[in-house]
Amino acid sequence: MGYTGLPRKHVKIAILAGEVSGDIQGSYLAGELLNNEFGIKVVLCGIGGEYMRGRGVKLWAESTRYGSVGFLEPVRFLPGWLKLYNTVKDAIKKENPDAVVFIDNQGFNLQVAKFIKKEKLNINMFYYFSPQAWLWGNSVAKQVKRLGIKVIAVFSKEADVYKETGAEVYFAGHPLLDIVEARVPPQKIRETLGIKDELPLIGLFPGSRYQEVSSLLPVMLEGIAPLINREAYFYIASASSFTYEWITKILERNNIYIPIVSSNKYDYMNASNLLIMASGTAVLEASLLEIPAIALYKLSWLSWLIAKRIVHHPYATMPNILLDKPVVIELLQKDANPGKLRDTLRQLLENPKRIEEIKKELFEVKKILGEGKTAKKAADFILKGLDCIE
Repeated sequence: MGYTGLPRKHVKIAILAGEVSGDIQGSYLAGELLNNEFGIKVVLCGIGGEYMRGRGVKLWAESTRYGSVGFLEPVRFLPGWLKLYNTVKDAIKKENPDAVVFIDNQGFNLQVAKFIKKEKLNINMFYYFSPQAWLWGNSVAKQVKRLGIKVIAVFSKEADVYKETGAEVYFAGHPLLDIVEARVPPQKIRETLGIKDELPLIGLFPGSRYQEVSSLLPVMLEGIAPLINREAYFYIASASSFTYEWITKILERNNIYIPIVSSNKYDYMNASNLLIMASGTAVLEASLLEIPAIALYKLSWLSWLIAKRIVHHPYATMPNILLDKPVVIELLQKDANPGKLRDTLRQLLENPKRIEEIKKELFEVKKILGEGKTAKKAADFILKGLDCIE
């Protein structure tokens, strides 16, 4: 649909998210698009999960169960991704949206972008949570520019790298500034968990991908086993209905009982003295609440060696990358083992002064992430790019 010279009053937008974190961000963006202040009727479709569906997005398919990280790890989900790719291609041709908004998931989304460009479909393309070219190198940024994708940057460094390629870039800031908020007092959370004494509360956040939960949660459980109800209380946070099932099975296999929480994530984070987490978005969320974290991650050794060669930064977690110092404790690959985790955890529990120092350092993260109202800014940029508003 070409530009008629008059503002559009009706648009169809496809949002393509690949995993739970993208599904969540897609849901907030969907809410802002549907409730825009310009009187524009927006119809939303795409792929994602329960969060986007709950905000009124007509899903072509469920995508969040296929999330993985690494270079070899996605292979086990390849049949699912290929089926999903064909579904998306067919749906794009049938639905003919005015725009496609990609959220993260670069391996899949860039293939869809190539398809749109190759087929010469008259569809505007936007990338929200674009490939992190400032960490991986600017070749992917150049690819995004060649494909004609407009970038909605959530980090200022990200915006700078894409601008250098000549891509159209808008820095919106990070949406977590608007999302991360604790509303329930910590003492109320402790009461909900049945805690009656002053032992520390520690949360386990094993991630949202099967790869993460299956490889990291057993390590976490073995590491904390001697501490449970003796040196600290624990809970496990489930990111989705899928992860709840995975977590339950792993607990049963290990014959360990720890309460699983599936809602009020930020209230539980805020009530915790420490967090043990899969490296990812949740670590950044914890930093905005100023809760110290130990981050774990494991890849196949080949994926790890490849990553070490192409990632241009010494840290894995976003707070450390943004602050350029190791505020979040990172236990990666061989260090992501039960003994190392247990020792690190006890060192922190025995050093409350260090915990307070970490909290002060994490406060600086907020200053780097922008000024808030990110999802609204992103939605307005998309509508402006579709000639809906001036």
